[in-house]
Amino acid sequence: MKTVRFYYVRHGQTLFNEIGKMQGWCDSPLTQKGIEDAYRARETLKDINFNRAYSSSSERCIDTAKIILKGRDCKLTSLKGLKEFNFGRFEGATISNHQQEIDKRRFNTYDWKDVGGEDLEMLKHRVLKTYERIFNECDKNDNVLIVSHGAVFLHMLGFMFDLDKNYYLEQIKKGPEEDMPIPNGFAAIFNRSDYVYDLDKLIKRDDSLLSDLKQLRVYTF
Repeated sequence: MKTVRFYYVRHGQTLFNEIGKMQGWCDSPLTQKGIEDAYRARETLKDINFNRAYSSSSERCIDTAKIILKGRDCKLTSLKGLKEFNFGRFEGATISNHQQEIDKRRFNTYDWKDVGGEDLEMLKHRVLKTYERIFNECDKNDNVLIVSHGAVFLHMLGFMFDLDKNYYLEQIKKGPEEDMPIPNGFAAIFNRSDYVYDLDKLIKRDDSLLSDLKQLRVYTF
């Protein structure tokens, strides 16, 4: 049985993250904190022998990945299929100026098609297709670095790992007010064996949260 182990990193903090603008397919540079996020991920992952590395084609992910891979003999492949949710005409918008409309879409309908973006089914299709390509390119027992995005991983909880992302969000809201659902930097470890994905570790989260999610096993979009 072929098993591949993935180390998932969300890009470091960006300018748009800092000033509260929507950022999906549009891009902005890493802040100083974002660069530090990447270096912390690099330090945490320093003992992992990566056989392959993939990132979203967004510059913020490529820059984060390059910091993590600095000094390693591991080629980075950037893929458009790992990009963030496409928010259409809300790309670059100041969130506070459109709070109600944005929150309705990102926490309820997950549908940006009518404003030129994607819906959840489109995101699911391209992400699963991209991971299928990655898995097929890997050898048995490869360790793979993935540098991608926050909303992508949040929805992966449902369509890839069969976990209840709404329960996850409820638990995160009970934590520190500044806590983000998917933190910048090293975020998770998961495995794929044949056709099954299994989430092994949520970084910066108590192990009991993942244990509770796996016991619930409620498949929700």
